[in-house]
Amino acid sequence: MELHSQPTKAHANLEPVNNPTGTTGLIAVDKLGDAILFFDPATLELQKRIDFKNHHEVTVSPDRTLAFVSEFGKFFAGNFIESGAHVTVVDLATQSVIKRIPTGDFKGPHAMRFDANGQLWVIFEETGELGLIDTDKMELVETHDIGAAGGRPPFIEITPDGSRIYVSCKLGNLIVFDVASRAVVTNIEVPRGTEDIAMSPDGRRFYAAENTKQDLLEIDVETNTILRSIPLKGAVMSNPKTSRLIRLRFSPDGKYLVSTNYVSGVMHIHDAADPADHNMIAIAKGPQGMAFEADSAHVVVSNHDCGLFTRIHLETATAVDCVPAGKGVEALTFY
Repeated sequence: MELHSQPTKAHANLEPVNNPTGTTGLIAVDKLGDAILFFDPATLELQKRIDFKNHHEVTVSPDRTLAFVSEFGKFFAGNFIESGAHVTVVDLATQSVIKRIPTGDFKGPHAMRFDANGQLWVIFEETGELGLIDTDKMELVETHDIGAAGGRPPFIEITPDGSRIYVSCKLGNLIVFDVASRAVVTNIEVPRGTEDIAMSPDGRRFYAAENTKQDLLEIDVETNTILRSIPLKGAVMSNPKTSRLIRLRFSPDGKYLVSTNYVSGVMHIHDAADPADHNMIAIAKGPQGMAFEADSAHVVVSNHDCGLFTRIHLETATAVDCVPAGKGVEALTFY
C-alpha cells in the first residue's frame, strides 16, 4: 500500500497536531509486554495486539492515518543493554505495521514531534542526536549533534509555530534548537536534569519536570529563562540518580496541565493558567503516559507497573474507572 496518498500539508498551528486526540481508536505501547496494542476508545477493551520488542513512544500523523512508534531499545541498571534503531510505522485503519524506518548508527529513538511541514523530528536518547524523518520518503534524512551525547535526552517539544524545538536531558541542561537555522541557540541551565516537557497551547511558556526536587519549572519561551519553580504536592524522597519519570501534557482544550509522577504513584491536575494551583490524586502504581479524550473531560493514564488504565475526570479530579491494559504500557494516544 502507499504510505501517503496526498502531498504533505503545512500546518500553521502545531499544538493540536502534536497533542492528538480523537474518537476512532486508542493505540498504546506495552513496553513490558513487548507489544503495540489497540483498544476500543469508549470501553478501553483490547481489540488487537502486535508483538514488537523494545518500543516506547507513539505519536500519530496529522491526518490520523498513521502511527509512528519509536524502538528505544532496553535500558537496565544504568546502561543500554539492547540498542534500538528503528521507527515503526503503523497503519491505523488496518491496525498493522507497514514500514520499519532504520536509523542506523543513531540509537535509542524516543520522543517524536511533527513540524509545520508534517515532517517528524525524533530524539535519540542513547546517542544524543536530534533527527528528522521525511514522512513522504519514510527515511531518516537529517541528524544534528546538539551536544546531548551522554546526557540521555528523552523528550522534545516544538513551539506551536514550529520555529524551535526544546530538548530535555536526564543528565544535563535543557537544549533550545532553532528549526530554520538547524542549530542550537542556547542551553537553559538545569544542572541535575529534567524529565518530560510540555508547551503551553499559546506557545508563550513551556514546563519541565526537574529531576531532583521533582519541581515543575515554568520557562519563558521568548527569553528562555526560568520564571519560577513550582513544588509538586506528594513528591517523595527518592534517588536523584534514578529516573523520576514525570510526564507532562496539556489537555486539548488548554484548560488543564496534567503531570504523572512515576516514583510517587500520584498524578496532578493543574490549572493551565497557573500550574501552581493543582490537585493531587493517588492512583495505581507507576503512572506514566496520558491520553486525553476528545471532549477534554477525561484523561486515561497508563499504570506501567501494574498493567492498568485509570480514567480520570479532570474537573472533579477523581478516578472514575480502572481496567486491565497490557502488562506495562508506557505511552498511549487517542486518534
